Amino acid sequence: MKARAAAGGRGQSLQMVITGFFMVGMILLLLVSVSLVTRLNVLLEENAMERTRQTVDQGNASLGVYVNTMLETMDYFGNLVSGASEASPEALGTVMAFLKSSRKDVAAMALFSPDGRLLVSTAGELSKSPREVSSYGWFQKAIRASTATVYFSSPYVQNIFAGQYAWVITLSRRVEYLRDGQRETGVLMADFNFTAITSLCENISLGKSGYVYLVDTETELVYHPQQQLIYAGLKRENLDAVRGQVFGRCRDELDGRERLLIITTVDYTRWRMVGVAYLDEILSIQPELIRITLSVLLAGVLLSMAVATLSGAYVSKPIRMLEQVMSKVEAGNLEVSIQEQGFAEIRSLSRTFNHMLIRIRRLMDQIVHEQEVKRLHELNALQAQINPHFLYNTLDSIVWMEERGRGREAIVMVTALARLFRISISKGRNMISVREELEHVRNYLIIQQMRFKNKFTFTISPDPDTLELRTIKLIVQPIVENAIQHGLEEYPVDEGLVEISSSLEDGDLILRVRDNGGGMPPAQVATILHTPAGKSGIGVKNVHERIQLTFGRQYGLTIRSALDEGTEVLIRLPALREAIE
Repeated sequence: MKARAAAGGRGQSLQMVITGFFMVGMILLLLVSVSLVTRLNVLLEENAMERTRQTVDQGNASLGVYVNTMLETMDYFGNLVSGASEASPEALGTVMAFLKSSRKDVAAMALFSPDGRLLVSTAGELSKSPREVSSYGWFQKAIRASTATVYFSSPYVQNIFAGQYAWVITLSRRVEYLRDGQRETGVLMADFNFTAITSLCENISLGKSGYVYLVDTETELVYHPQQQLIYAGLKRENLDAVRGQVFGRCRDELDGRERLLIITTVDYTRWRMVGVAYLDEILSIQPELIRITLSVLLAGVLLSMAVATLSGAYVSKPIRMLEQVMSKVEAGNLEVSIQEQGFAEIRSLSRTFNHMLIRIRRLMDQIVHEQEVKRLHELNALQAQINPHFLYNTLDSIVWMEERGRGREAIVMVTALARLFRISISKGRNMISVREELEHVRNYLIIQQMRFKNKFTFTISPDPDTLELRTIKLIVQPIVENAIQHGLEEYPVDEGLVEISSSLEDGDLILRVRDNGGGMPPAQVATILHTPAGKSGIGVKNVHERIQLTFGRQYGLTIRSALDEGTEVLIRLPALREAIE
């Protein structure tokens, strides 16, 4: 039993094991999910950056296409000038006017001599002297070039023509032409409205706050959506982050927000386009997607835990019921059975256990029957011990009386003996009425009075309500015999007293036998019900055992005694109206 309890304490329930396996699986799933979410986070970030780079590249490509059309215009006009037989103002003016009218973004076109004099233009007369014109950067770069390379200026307000102040980018190139039969080298220029480039850059979308800006080879701003505010000192741009970089991407932080910078080079211009995207915007879907993923994962984990708990409960419920029934059987209740439910193995186990219980109950019934038979034999053996004892003592007294010529007294004793044995036999019944039991004792006392020469007196005072109750026969006489032989043997004539009574107490039948003899010490009282009687070989122990064999441990004898104060024996029996067999 202890070993089984110890093993049960060390073991785990099936439900806990199943739930544990599910939990291990969930932990592994969580680990894999965390790894996947981390990888997903990286992929989302890379994807967002790639989309941003593609957007910037598309914007750069659009700007490149526009720049290419500007160059084509310059090349076309330059080739016309170079191939003309004579660079007359009238002929060139007609071509310039045509080209300007075909392009809405062209603010002005002009051809200058090497010293800065205006040969022809679409914008009218100069407001600057030839010397001032020849000092401009776009003029100097073009006139000094050895080839027909087109140069781009930074955006500025063009004011060399009278009445014109357009925000433009000037394209210039060296060109050769014939004039008065002589080939000369001049400068061809075209002012393109910067608003066209501005529109292209503004159409590049990089989130709610993202934008692109342009810088030249010196990392000076060519275009910025807040260029005027930057020049006024109200805004700032982190140009150091892109200084020296031609292609690629990097990160910086401005005004407390982390930014992604995508850097590309605009074809033909040597400008760099810088795309600025704020990470909290381009990655705005990332936290939401991760949150959704984690929510689905958490829901899956909770659902799996619920499934694990319910599955464990479903699997372990019949086993727990089997355990509970086994506990009841262990406690002695064999009238239980197990409902066959659950999986096939558990059903088979329950069926086998039920068959075992049926077999045990049959064996127990068989054992009970055998014990009942044994108990009857024991009762008969005890009674057989008492009857010869009575007969031996009484016959001895009758013989003694006859030897002394006391025939009348012998007749009285024989009559009492006959009545006593008639009640003892009781037609084979083991249980008689209280009335019959007390009559049996009365006859016994008559015989004993005669044997002991009136050494004691007796009284029998039953409660009338108890006379028809049933009792085991021959249980009062051995107690009375014990009182006479051991309690009153030293008393003078007429001083001994035996009192017999019956009553109902707490629903039980109480038979009392009290004497005024010498009594017993406490040690003898404590052991008298557990040791055989003295010389007679029978006595109170036999009576006590007969009662308990018949009615149970709660019934039997209770002895109260003290030296020189007498003894009282209480016989407790169930109050039965009908006999039990």
